[in-house]
Amino acid sequence: MIFISFSLSYFIPRNGYFSNPVSPLSFRDIGVNFGRYIGVADNLSFYNIGGMGIKDANNNVIETGGPVVGPTNSIPGSLVLKLILPIGNFELTANGGIFGFYNIDPRLMAGTLDRYIAGREGHNSVTSDFSYDGTLGWGWVFGGTFTYYIQGKVGISAGALYYLGGVDMSFSGTYNADGGPFPAIPAYLRNVKLDYSGLELIAGVSYKL
Repeated sequence: MIFISFSLSYFIPRNGYFSNPVSPLSFRDIGVNFGRYIGVADNLSFYNIGGMGIKDANNNVIETGGPVVGPTNSIPGSLVLKLILPIGNFELTANGGIFGFYNIDPRLMAGTLDRYIAGREGHNSVTSDFSYDGTLGWGWVFGGTFTYYIQGKVGISAGALYYLGGVDMSFSGTYNADGGPFPAIPAYLRNVKLDYSGLELIAGVSYKL
């Protein structure tokens, strides 16, 4: 059985800002069920993300006191395996799989980086001029949805997914501290990743073809 969903979804990045969808709304659960209990689906969304955090090479969150990257428009897409539990007109689904994302012209929040470097280095003031590579990344996604089918094929869905991914940032540039130039990137910023992790909340309409 083929199925398709359209949804209104919101993304809450870890150490970031609440992010809203950009029209058109998310295309959700476009895929195939193999019988009643197993299916595969892909999802595609478009978000306006106000800010996201960073993490180290071991995927530990770096507490910078605020988001480091943003604002950016982001396109995440995923491919998941679905385990389905039908209960009358209700359907509970557990999802898990892989996702990729592309961030369109992401910016650095220089103020956050400046304050973070100043605190780490003991400077009174810092002015940075950094850029980075890393707009295309991937990770894992898992969660679940709850669907109530009104007329057999048309259903109303609600659910949540958690994204856990990122991409190497490869900082370049210089910074000035207390009036003097520092041409090298600080060691603790040389192997960081964009932290594309967070909770996605979903509400939509499903249809079985």
